[in-house]
Amino acid sequence: MSSSKHSAAGANAGFGYQFERALFWLAQSPSGAAIGIETTDDVAVSLKNGQLVLEQDKHSIRDNAEPYGNRSKDLWNTLSIWLGAIEAKEVAIESTHFFLVTNKVLPDCIAKQIGAAESSEAAAACVAELVKASKEPPETVGPMMERVLRPESRETLTALILRVKLFDGTQAAAGDALRTETLAHLQLPTWCGPTANSILDELSGWLHTSVLDLWRQKKPGWVQRDHFVNQVHAVLDRRKRQITRERAEHLISVPDSKVAQEKGQPFVKQLHLVTDDDAVVDTAIREFIRCNLEKMRLSQEGNVTDDDWKSFEGTLLARWNKIRTRVARIKAGTAEADVGFEILTETTEGHREKLAGSDTEQVYLTSGTYHRLADLLRVGWHPRYEDLMKELLKSP
Repeated sequence: MSSSKHSAAGANAGFGYQFERALFWLAQSPSGAAIGIETTDDVAVSLKNGQLVLEQDKHSIRDNAEPYGNRSKDLWNTLSIWLGAIEAKEVAIESTHFFLVTNKVLPDCIAKQIGAAESSEAAAACVAELVKASKEPPETVGPMMERVLRPESRETLTALILRVKLFDGTQAAAGDALRTETLAHLQLPTWCGPTANSILDELSGWLHTSVLDLWRQKKPGWVQRDHFVNQVHAVLDRRKRQITRERAEHLISVPDSKVAQEKGQPFVKQLHLVTDDDAVVDTAIREFIRCNLEKMRLSQEGNVTDDDWKSFEGTLLARWNKIRTRVARIKAGTAEADVGFEILTETTEGHREKLAGSDTEQVYLTSGTYHRLADLLRVGWHPRYEDLMKELLKSP
């Protein structure tokens, strides 16, 4: 099977190009705008103030392709369609901008001349060039040329030319340059830098799904810019949660020498008030160390703010206080060390508190924070920890 005869690569690339262009417009359009794909044009932009952009997109993967050539169907059919829409009053020329866009770098041609025309004289010169190009027309393009150049449309054609702009491969109209422009308009926070292209791909996927869903419902492919902005924030929130998530316990090595260095800390003295189990103390010290290391990393790299940590600690303090009150009441008459050990285990074992609005996966982040609070004497395990710790900390 010959790929040159049966491959749909070119058509599919052209179809995908419309979505690339629509994504670009979604990224830069103001609030209240709507972007359409295959609605009033290949891509259309409807602004809240009534302004409209109609964009014809021509994409080619052929090396020798010349979209919008002087005698091409691309150029003449586009002008014919736009003229017809204006004369039928489907669009208001005074509030509409018309864009010819292609991924190819165009040579000097009438389309370029039209895109650069900014005066009546320049527009008239473009019309004259169109007339020359229409001599002995190709059979398939002849009716379009005749439609564009008919005398009764000449005034409208001149006015249309003054509203047309051309963007080709020299103007970031496609490919990597277009992606760069689109990302610039998104104004992503700096932490997104390493994954910016992945974020754009995810947004592109959302756009494809949204438009296909509309088409399947036999609705036009209009996407609200504000819905797009909501999706951008949803993507960033999801990525932020992934970034802020703590590392697995086994990824943070804690050497025995580091554990030994912490054995004189206040939180360790607090543990010895309620247990003589060296394994419990050793585990607590390792959780304390891992927590401190991860807190530093998340603050520096994970975009977790001081307020997030304060809220995290405040929630843990409130939880500890409830546990302490309940256990002390239920275990009234029990040995104080046993009461304290139950407060310790119920508080620190198995619980994973949310951080910055996201679930945490590793227990050490919660239990290690409790030990850090215990080190500051903001929480304690023994029912009389405050008095006992004052005496212990006075000891030489």
